This record gives sequence, C-alpha cells and structure tokens, in this order.
Amino acid sequence: MIAAPSSGSGKTLVTCGILQALVNRGLKTASFKCGPDYIDPMFHSRIIGTRSKNLDAFF
Repeated sequence: MIAAPSSGSGKTLVTCGILQALVNRGLKTASFKCGPDYIDPMFHSRIIGTRSKNLDAFF
C-alpha cells in the first residue's frame, strides 16, 4: 500500500515505477486503486498490460 496525506505527492509515480520494475523482472503483476480517480488505473494498466482494478465496490 502506498499512501500520502495529500494529492500531488507522487503516489502514482512511485506505483508506476514499482510496477515497471516488477514487469522488467518478468513478474506477473496486478494493481488496485481506491477512490474516484480513473486516470491512475489507466497508467497502471498501460504498464502491466491488463486492467487495473478499483476497490471502491468492495468497501
């Protein structure tokens, strides 16, 4: 889990960097997001090659 007290603090950048590093090592990855933002999951999906999931429906 990556969290920060405010938006614009680099959470998406850190997440994308971690996902890319895992993909570069040949690992199968998945990403999940909470919140109404649907732009971040598009970035995640672009890196991992599959759909990123939003967890809001589970809470």
